[in-house]
Amino acid sequence: MGREYHFHCEYAGCSVTAGVRLGGVRELEVLVNGHEVAFERVHGHHPEEHTLIAVLPTSPPRHVEVRIALPGVFTSIPSCALVAGEVQVPMAEREVPRRARPTEASWYG
Repeated sequence: MGREYHFHCEYAGCSVTAGVRLGGVRELEVLVNGHEVAFERVHGHHPEEHTLIAVLPTSPPRHVEVRIALPGVFTSIPSCALVAGEVQVPMAEREVPRRARPTEASWYG
């Protein structure tokens, strides 16, 4: 069972969120204003950096990169930054809400 991390920042009037799921297969996603705009599956457990490209719905549209630094097997947590041209904005980690699991009482209802 893997761990989930979420990173978030506001840029150019848009809400940008990166989701990272660590486990057997690592999954990376970028959401802009709540809509998924980039997704990647990563195999392996060595530290590496991945860049996902997103287009912000501004006028005119802006291309940004979301750089996700993945940890190794026994090292720390991932980190994330939004890069737009020469501007680099660190994305703060947000708490991931736990997914509700059924309780024994709900099985009988």
